[in-house]
Amino acid sequence: MIEQVYHYTHPSQLRATRHGPDLSLASDQNIALEKGFLKARVLYPDVTAKSLRAISEIVGARFYVPPSMLAKILREADPVATVGASAVRFEGFSACCSAYIRLDLDDGALDVENRQKGTTNVDFGPELRGALSAVTSDTQMGLSIGAEAVEIVTDGDAIIEKKVSLPLRWVKGFAEVQVAIAGMEPGFSLPKVSAQRFLRGLPRGKNDQLVWVAGAGPVARLSARETKGAVPLRGSHRLRVLEPLAGLADSLDVHVNRATGATSWALNFGTQRLWLVLNGEPWRGFSGDGGLLSGIARSDKSGVAAVRAQLNWQDRIDPANLVLTTELAPDVVEIALAELAAGGRLGFDLEQAAYFHRELPFDISRIEGLNPRLKSARTLHEKGAVQWIGEAAEVVSSDVIHKVTQTDSGWRCTCPWFAKNGGQRGPCKHMLAVEMDLDQRDD
Repeated sequence: MIEQVYHYTHPSQLRATRHGPDLSLASDQNIALEKGFLKARVLYPDVTAKSLRAISEIVGARFYVPPSMLAKILREADPVATVGASAVRFEGFSACCSAYIRLDLDDGALDVENRQKGTTNVDFGPELRGALSAVTSDTQMGLSIGAEAVEIVTDGDAIIEKKVSLPLRWVKGFAEVQVAIAGMEPGFSLPKVSAQRFLRGLPRGKNDQLVWVAGAGPVARLSARETKGAVPLRGSHRLRVLEPLAGLADSLDVHVNRATGATSWALNFGTQRLWLVLNGEPWRGFSGDGGLLSGIARSDKSGVAAVRAQLNWQDRIDPANLVLTTELAPDVVEIALAELAAGGRLGFDLEQAAYFHRELPFDISRIEGLNPRLKSARTLHEKGAVQWIGEAAEVVSSDVIHKVTQTDSGWRCTCPWFAKNGGQRGPCKHMLAVEMDLDQRDD
């Protein structure tokens, strides 16, 4: 577990001012700036308020409760806000680690008075969630993140301290979900009315049955069998959070990661987008997918440092430009980006098909410590467990020989773990050890 302590000078609130309601989001005092991160006027208050409320719903949701955790439900962790040069983003992650939600606000969604680039936690209390539900399209609403002015702290000023125990799988998942998004391709898009019909037609209760959803012109068709171009959907009840917003959106845009079965469902409002990313199975958190492990295993520490030095809260990171500025090979830059994403320093925006810089405000000091597969693979490699027989490799693990071979679809291994998961949850420890051995040979 990671014990995370947040300090807030006041709870977030929707305050009445002479200009109209002002949504004041308290930021973690540990990293808040003197003038705050953001002060702006919200141009589409009903959409923004409902989207923020949807984030709070996902953050407080648990779509699957393992028997061993019935008596230990994770307290909700506060959403993360990132203020960039031309976008403001709010991110949240469900307690079960199977659903990720993000609101992207472009410049066209806000009239910005003050902006300081950075990332912070923001307090989303129950009172704030209730107030957001009363916002309409006619509401004149402001938005501020952080303290409005520098004040002398007196004995009467209360600090709200929230201690949240964050399981390692939750922290890992928040980072791992980015690689699942980066590997997605377009599925289909539905116009407003069709999106409303589709979401309203989903089962009201919990539903873990696998269905396939395909776009047939302007409508979506569900089938129990896979059809060409269809995307998988299991745990469709997780999409219910989007239904109240569908009537305000221009479209519902769907993407899919064919390797893992993860899907992204984005309501596009023009100047803002609400993304809901679901893992292939509600009981399977993103934390165990291991999509970043190959990149981290092949990591070049000097390359990571060089790429990290170029990060400055960019809303869009161009790998080609990084190759020029760092003078690193394209594959080294790609691997460095993967490791930085694993460390919570990058998110991925499907709209721009590019990473963006943000620093998750969690203590992620040892990536390998959060990835036992990677740690085990490094141990195997250091012990010389990898032996080559022609084009195949044999890896000795626990006195058992596992054969790793290269195919057109990637590595395959004879171990029970790979037989169970295939390529859906990243490489097994034996495949990682082989990749490390190959990199050493290349050096």
